Order: sequence, then structure tokens, then C-alpha cells
Amino acid sequence: MRQWFSGQPGRPADRTRPPFYRLVWVQLALSLGIALIAYIAAGSVAGYSALFGGLIYAVPNALFARQVFAYRPAKAIGRIVRSFYWGEVVKLSLTSVLFSAVFIWARPLEIGVLFFAFILVMITNLLAPALWGSHSLQNKA
Repeated sequence: MRQWFSGQPGRPADRTRPPFYRLVWVQLALSLGIALIAYIAAGSVAGYSALFGGLIYAVPNALFARQVFAYRPAKAIGRIVRSFYWGEVVKLSLTSVLFSAVFIWARPLEIGVLFFAFILVMITNLLAPALWGSHSLQNKA
């Protein structure tokens, strides 16, 4: 059985990924899927609006995951807490910057489709335990 946490505490994590990374890939794939459906159903403006909406949530969430899971938990609890808070600050800041950039530079834009895709991708966090079972998202340290 592969374990994600091994080796010296407080060192950068090894190459195996926790289940949270599966969620990030699902969010990226869902963003592309929603964009494709919106493109087919309503045209190119709806397609790229949906893509932007999904990516505005998925990309900061991926960076958050990378920040939070950077250290092994054994004796590095202080680093983990700091990385969690720093990751959340970066995630929220990047989300606001991405929304601002899309509102400034993406013309024309379907705002309803943008927010719909954002919310659908955000809901995957709530559905993750149902998709994989709550036991698969727990840390197996």
C-alpha cells in the first residue's frame, strides 16, 4: 500500500498525491466540459464565459492544494497551519484578481454563464465525499 506521508517530518512532500488532487483534476475537467456544453448550446461567448468561470475557481483551488500539501504532518504542524492560511489568502486573492481580469478584458461576456460555471465547479467540493466516499479523502498518515 502506497502512503503519501513517509520520510522525515517537515520536508517537502514526496511525489505521490493525496486524494485532494483528484478533486482538482475533476474540477479542471468539469470546467472544460461545461465550456463545451455552453459552446454547443449557446455559442462561443457562452463557451469561453463558462470556461473562465470554471477556471476562476479551479486554478486558485489547485494552487491552494499545492500550498497546503507541501509538507508532511508528523512534526511540521506549525508549517502546515501557516501554509493553510497562506494558501487560503493566495486562493482568495487570486480568485478576485481573476474575476477582475475577466470583467475588464473579456468582451463580450455572458455573466450569468460565468457565475453558473463558477458555482458548479465550486459545488464539487461539497460532492467530493459522495464521489469517492468520505474515507478516500481522509489522510492515511
